[in-house]
Amino acid sequence: MGGERIEIGLLYCLEALLSERSVTRAANRLGMSQPGMSNALNRLRHLTRDPLLVRTGKGMELTPRAVELAVLVKSGLSVFDDIFSDPRPFEPARAEGVITVAMSDSMALELGPRLTARLDREAPALCLHIQRLDQANLFSLLAEGKLDLGIGYATSVPEQMYASDLLSQSLSAIRANDHPRIRDRRLSLDTFMRERHVLTAAPRHSISWAESSVADALKARNLVRTVGARVNSILLAPPIVASSGMLCTMPTWLARRSQAVLPITLHALPFETAAFKTTMVWHERTHRQALHQWVRGVVRELVKTLCEGCQHTDGLPHLA
Repeated sequence: MGGERIEIGLLYCLEALLSERSVTRAANRLGMSQPGMSNALNRLRHLTRDPLLVRTGKGMELTPRAVELAVLVKSGLSVFDDIFSDPRPFEPARAEGVITVAMSDSMALELGPRLTARLDREAPALCLHIQRLDQANLFSLLAEGKLDLGIGYATSVPEQMYASDLLSQSLSAIRANDHPRIRDRRLSLDTFMRERHVLTAAPRHSISWAESSVADALKARNLVRTVGARVNSILLAPPIVASSGMLCTMPTWLARRSQAVLPITLHALPFETAAFKTTMVWHERTHRQALHQWVRGVVRELVKTLCEGCQHTDGLPHLA
């Protein structure tokens, strides 16, 4: 590098470029113009004597040198964060701004009001924006800064993301109390397969993640359900089931909640399904920020209260 002076801002540009692997996304993340980020990349290539990002058939990929630098840059920036962070303890009452959280419909129903009430009471100057979880674009929205937190189903996350499992859920089948063909308390596999089903779907998905665990279990038996209706919100399923001869599979706790206001009956599934976990996901950009750490802590506290008295499975509270 010789005697050329390096601005700290270039390190943030380098970290964004290596994390996003895209000039456009890196620019959006830091609030820069695309030409400005392109200029930063050119300077970084000159300073490191390495292309850093190269175009391949799969998009932009990191060079071996860039992979090495990614770890060093994260360590360096964490030092800057420690140096310039506010030494005062975080005070929720002084917090301002907007926190954007995406949740699955079922979790929004249960956690949304609790989280809103808690923030309204302890951080009244903070605006909470709750939106529907878009599973297909969750990670890109977090990377672009359009989301601060995602709460839903996530089996794996990219390197620049963090994840924390919150709880596990069991699944049950529901039917109308006056179903024309089902009277037994126990639901047999033959009966389950003979009836038509209401399938619930997340945005841009044919079925929800909970439904997909059912589909996988049936696929292992070479079985496929007959679809009578599809809805893009699980909250629509119980009223439809209550007024029809169809079945639907959903989280047991939500089915019990619906049973309190609708004429429906719950049944245990006549087969085993894989564990269904709810996970909290966030980007490394907010990982060390006191406000976001506090909000994530509040979510964990609310889940603990929600699951008080619940059994635990694999170390997680099991909501049933």
